[in-house]
Order: sequence, then structure tokens, then C-alpha cells
Amino acid sequence: MAEKLLAKNLFSLKGKVSLITGGGTGLGKMISKAFIMNGAKVYIASRKQRNLEEAAAELNSLGGSECIPIKADVSIKEECEKISNEINRRENGKLDILINNAGIAFGAPLTKITEDIWDKSHKLNVASVYHMTMACLPLLEKASHAPEDPSRVIVMGSISGLSEGDLKGIVGKFYNTSLAYNCTKAAVHSLAMNLAVYLTPRGVNVNVMAPGVILTPMTSHQDQKLSISEVPQGRLGDEADIAGTALYLASRAGAWLTGSVIKLDGGTILRNKELAKDFAIAAKS
Repeated sequence: MAEKLLAKNLFSLKGKVSLITGGGTGLGKMISKAFIMNGAKVYIASRKQRNLEEAAAELNSLGGSECIPIKADVSIKEECEKISNEINRRENGKLDILINNAGIAFGAPLTKITEDIWDKSHKLNVASVYHMTMACLPLLEKASHAPEDPSRVIVMGSISGLSEGDLKGIVGKFYNTSLAYNCTKAAVHSLAMNLAVYLTPRGVNVNVMAPGVILTPMTSHQDQKLSISEVPQGRLGDEADIAGTALYLASRAGAWLTGSVIKLDGGTILRNKELAKDFAIAAKS
């Protein structure tokens, strides 16, 4: 029927149940808002009670669907299982959409990236995605209507996981780098692709959103003029960019997409080779 091709139907999440880790702030909150406004019930999980309460109050005031906060630290396996058990109890064992969004970033001089930075980055940015997905897998499988409408796992990656270093034209000294973060994002991209191999035949699609710089509290400290200068499109990403991509991946519109990494960066990564050449030339001079 022609009606199913209408945008309001292709991108609708009416009747869907979703879980968004790190859903109380930043990109997670943007996605939560989009899902609420398009019909999905949204569970948001975070370890900070105040962020959860404030976000839930704001989201529930929008007049869309319902937002339910769950306090938990997804870097701990048992806490992931606690979240899954709570949703299992409330939703008759079903979960349609899991957004693995929670993450952390550290900056440090190249020679001073501590063991603690490596451990915390890997635990939250990589291992928690595996533990959260495995904890929710029975719920996702039960909710699936594959092959027409599989359940979805969406992983928040980054273009930092697709590029080689922080090429800012700084040569001859060790400056603060996000090397550990970059490595964990490359790792979580690989994790998502491997999960897609195993979970797609089980009725659960797995995809990655890899954004560039999006205006959030986490990126507010960055030099926005410098950041914009690195984007061929001439602007930073915003709420609508994140929301549109997440809705596509979670809705009927994206039901045949799995095992993909979507670069959401205004063309930023296209400049990597150019920056690398400039960096090499400067290093020799």
C-alpha cells in the first residue's frame, strides 16, 4: 500500500520500546527526544541520578510517549543485567531498540596516557557495549519481527575511530591527544560489525553511528571556529542530524541495513588525507 511509503510511517516508532544508555545528556538525550516525539517508549540509563531525573522530566513534558529513567553504571556487567531485568519485568520480556550510547573521553599528553585512562576508556566505550547487548539479547529476539522489521542495536561510534590521530597541524611537541578514545572507538566499530554477523540471523540488526563534532556539553570546550574550519560543509552537527540518523536506523526505513558504519560528519573525514600530508610536510621542515 502506498501509505507505508509516507515519511510518517517509514520513520514512525509508534509502539516500540527502546533503551538508550547515557540517555540523560548529550547525544543520548537528543536521540531520546526524537524517539519520544515519534512514538517510542524510552528507557534512559545513567549512573547520575540528577541527570536522569532532569532529563526524564523534560522528555515527559514534550507530549509524546513515555520516558522512564533507570539509574545504573553500564561499565559494570551486573548493572547491565539489572537494567535488562527491569525492562523484562515492565515490558513482558520485549525490547525493540537498544542504543549503546554511553561513553567517555580523556585527553592527555601522548607520553602520559595512564593505565587508568586505558582501563576506564575500554571498559565503558567497548566492554559495556558487549555486556549491555548480551544482557538485552533475549528481549531483542523476543520483540523482533524479522525479516520485515528486526529489532535494532545501534552503537555510538565516532569518526575518531576511522581516522589516524589528531592531526591539528601541531608538530614538534606532545600535545593533549584523544588517542585512547580513538582506539576504543575503532574497537567498538569492530565489535559492532562482529555482533552484526552473529545477531542479524537471529533477527537483530546491528549498526554504528559515527558522528563528527556535534554541539553537546562534552564538546562545548572545543574551539568551535577551529572545529568548523575542519568541516567541508561549514558547520557542526546538531540535534536534527543525530535524530534523523537514529530514526532511520531504528525505524522501518532502515530495516534492511545491518553491519554498517554511518559517517555523520559533514565531510570532516574527507580531509584526513589532506591534513596528513600537511602534517608530514610540516614535520620535515
